Amino acid sequence: MKWSDIRKQHPGRFILIGDVVEQRISESRYRIVEGRILKVSANGKEIREAYQQYKQKGMEVLYSLPTTPEEFIVENVPFKGILT
Repeated sequence: MKWSDIRKQHPGRFILIGDVVEQRISESRYRIVEGRILKVSANGKEIREAYQQYKQKGMEVLYSLPTTPEEFIVENVPFKGILT
């Protein structure tokens, strides 16, 4: 389902999506074009827990906040730090 349609169907909700289709904007930025709805909730904690469960199973998933704009942009930022 297209992201714009998902957002219109579930305004003001946290949305967990899988099978994401991205459009590359730059080397590190992607526009989310569409995906499959996995869970919708008004409770952010509930979506976060579902997100963690899917990630533990090795699935690539994203979640949106109620304030995520119609143009859903994701930026991959490299993590720099010291692992001990």
